[in-house]
Amino acid sequence: MDQFGPRRDAARSAPLESPPQPLDAHLIADGEALEAAWQAEIRAMIAARRGGGEARTAAQAARGESEAIVRRIEAARALTLDGHKVKARAETWRRDGAPLAPATADDQQDDGVWTDMADLPRYDAPARRTATAAFA
Repeated sequence: MDQFGPRRDAARSAPLESPPQPLDAHLIADGEALEAAWQAEIRAMIAARRGGGEARTAAQAARGESEAIVRRIEAARALTLDGHKVKARAETWRRDGAPLAPATADDQQDDGVWTDMADLPRYDAPARRTATAAFA
């Protein structure tokens, strides 16, 4: 047993110097960057409504920064729930903060299908067989 000790210890790799990163560390960092960029974009849009051409140019630049972050988020693969939350937030930005709902009345689901099911013929289940009838 003594021979395994020095060999085994020598074969081990050096300890890791950096702490382990969460699975979606880059995606979560992009999510935080999106939140900051989105807030700056909203402030720039408010200023653009009050101000002139320079404010509109600044608002367009802020929108471009947010869009670049959203493109990175959309291209990334989420492995955790937190990563999926970041991707959902990016989709909310794409929709200008609007909730996910049908855009027009034509896109809404037709609920008339459920009323048509009541018109279907009903078939009665076969009568239950008793234990004595099964062996007869």
